[in-house]
Amino acid sequence: MKGPILVLSTLLLLAGCAPQQESANDQPTVFVSIRPQAGILKALVRDDVEVRTLVGEGQSPHAYEPTARQLAALGGADVLFTVGVPFEQALLKKIRPLYPDLPIVAADARIVKRAVADGHVCTDHAHDHGAPDPHVWLSPEPARIIAENMFAYLQDQGLADAQKYEAYIASLEELQHELETRLAPYKAQRFYVFHPSFGYFADAYGLVQVAIELDGKSPSPRQLADLIEMAQVDGVKVIFVQKQFPVESATAVANAIGGEVVQLDPLAEDVTANLRRIAEAIASSYE
Repeated sequence: MKGPILVLSTLLLLAGCAPQQESANDQPTVFVSIRPQAGILKALVRDDVEVRTLVGEGQSPHAYEPTARQLAALGGADVLFTVGVPFEQALLKKIRPLYPDLPIVAADARIVKRAVADGHVCTDHAHDHGAPDPHVWLSPEPARIIAENMFAYLQDQGLADAQKYEAYIASLEELQHELETRLAPYKAQRFYVFHPSFGYFADAYGLVQVAIELDGKSPSPRQLADLIEMAQVDGVKVIFVQKQFPVESATAVANAIGGEVVQLDPLAEDVTANLRRIAEAIASSYE
């Protein structure tokens, strides 16, 4: 036990306060990993529940490291909802020995994960290889499952607001029909992105995502030339770039095809509003 106790004491000294001081008024505190989770969670909980997010605005989950204050604050949390993003594996190894009584609930349970394809074109036909795609919140149906999973736990703990939850589920169902109608004319069309974040979105509406980034790396000159040639054949005029990633490779493709770079944010907190923005941006790129 000396190891975990020593680590915890160090964290508390670095943080400058003990976990229980983080919520001096005994307000229920719920942690999530990323901002889209927080947006969903705020639509489910009672108004007196404090929602905290590990990866803040402008940060990338791919480079995230928890602060000492965050690690200390988790000791006073009522629950941590994970969602399957890669950094959680290292995080859980740190906090489980420190806080064995902290409830950790997988908000992505029951979601059938697609795989990130190894090549440029990421489609639903490439699901038999590659790592699981963690971007499950970027489609109304898996977002609904995330909401259901979190609500089930919160309801058991007396922290949920059933009326808010029912209204949110209804809004996701309405959104699904709305986006199906908006994107129906573009089935089987390709859209080009820097990082392959939008696979679930593409699957939901019969689109094809083409990623410039390969295995977390920018393409080689030869790969970039192949992408440019493919984009020209496809008649693509827009390259979508996530705000958490560099734009150089995407800009090179856009310049070569006489197109433009358009920024999207897969980590926006308001999931429903963001999915509408993504759908409109993709639809507009075809028009």
